[in-house]
Amino acid sequence: MKENKVLKSSMIVMLFVILGKMLAIIRDSLMFSKFGATHSADIYVWCFGVVFLFTSLGYGLSTTIIPILTDYIETKELNERNSFVNNVTNTSMIITVIITGIGILFSYYIVFYFANNLAKDPMIFNQTVKILRIMFLSVLFLTLQGVVAGALQAHKEFSIPAAMAAAANLIYVIYLSLFVDKFGLTGFAITTVLAFFVQFVINVPKFRKLGYRYKLEVDFKNKDLLKMFLLMIPIIISTATMQFNLFINRSFAMSLYEGATSILECANKVTLLTYEVFAVAVSMIIYPILSTFIAQNNHEEYKKSLVKSINIINLVMIPAALAIVILREPLISVLYFRGKFTLSDVKLVSEALLLYSPTMLAYGVRDVLNRAFYSAKDTKTPMVYSMVGVLVNIILSAVLFRYMSVPGLTLSSSISSIVITLLLLQRMNKKFKGINFNSMIKTVGKISIASIIMGVVVYFIKKVFIMNLTLAFTVNLMILFVCSIVGIILYFALTYILKIEECVYIWNILKNKFINK
Repeated sequence: MKENKVLKSSMIVMLFVILGKMLAIIRDSLMFSKFGATHSADIYVWCFGVVFLFTSLGYGLSTTIIPILTDYIETKELNERNSFVNNVTNTSMIITVIITGIGILFSYYIVFYFANNLAKDPMIFNQTVKILRIMFLSVLFLTLQGVVAGALQAHKEFSIPAAMAAAANLIYVIYLSLFVDKFGLTGFAITTVLAFFVQFVINVPKFRKLGYRYKLEVDFKNKDLLKMFLLMIPIIISTATMQFNLFINRSFAMSLYEGATSILECANKVTLLTYEVFAVAVSMIIYPILSTFIAQNNHEEYKKSLVKSINIINLVMIPAALAIVILREPLISVLYFRGKFTLSDVKLVSEALLLYSPTMLAYGVRDVLNRAFYSAKDTKTPMVYSMVGVLVNIILSAVLFRYMSVPGLTLSSSISSIVITLLLLQRMNKKFKGINFNSMIKTVGKISIASIIMGVVVYFIKKVFIMNLTLAFTVNLMILFVCSIVGIILYFALTYILKIEECVYIWNILKNKFINK
């Protein structure tokens, strides 16, 4: 396998992911325009956060089924693969139905203990319980999509799993554009369940084309099933910690003021813009590739691919984080400043976002490292360090939110995510001797130099616009457009001058395709 396959595959998947992210931006813009930073938005964001905790089930299934099914693909016939996938599906669905039932049954107590401040208003409290019960049905489809999407990725089919977000977000956009005024928050909760269902359904045609057919097969004693579920436990814990951190912060925010949870969510959405488009694509591609190298006992290629993946993450995340900090007010205004979302809300999000941006880089590197550990059959290390991160976040959030309000919660998230990433890097360096981290540090240094120069130029361009024009949607959009074009061109020119390997490779591809054609 060629060394640059990670980069090529990631670029292809990104095209699908970008569409999903564009629709997600429209979805969020419509949601906050319709609901504003109000109790209604707070209720939806908090309930969605509760349900999203269980996305770790789907992630755990897809993550653990890939290496096992990869072995099946190389060594076993289709009927054995089909039997194994059916067994995983049916067994995991039994567990999921139980979890969903418990969640619906105990929704009242979940709201009471984790959003206790709502109990002061019985009407808002009861509405929150109702919305949470509806949205708990989404968990059923998380399991199904995890198994099916994982199977596709084991066959090196990445495009359809990458398109799941686009399909779901299209459902949200249609509802918020056409039906929200009539059916309100309850209809939005039902739409959420439908969106998760659609994410599962779009994978089915390709899944069947690969030869898989559903049968009611359950074998709790199957050794590969037991092996998979044992691997899943630490993966679920480690991946759930990111959502649990967000859930804890949202719960703290619910006790601040009306709209605080929405403000926190907006800051989180902006922070994750680049992460969800780029880092998720890279981590999705790198996992089966690293799994293959481990299966082949090819540790040299494993280490090279890992370093290259982290460099690719840093190449985009470092300048993106800096640019978002510099352009945060016009960016937030373009995304959310309309309808019931006010100028004061924009300023509150801007303050929170300033301390949130480091998480973008930390999340990206952490995801690649987690996948690297999983591919090496080490699920314990990410789990332990993720739990440490949760503890750090809870302690810091409990203290900082009292003095700094929402920015205190975003600062605690940034610190905890950085702590996790540094611990994972240190452990990976011990686990696989000879990883060229010195080269990676030099690359980070070059990327940082290029990013800072780009940031200074972008800052002064923004200042020129602010000094000479009255800020409005079109002006903010113009600021983002001009700064983005100039910043991207300048940044990649600098990275080429500084001879950053990954950027030189991209430039050579473009030159061969368009200039030397």
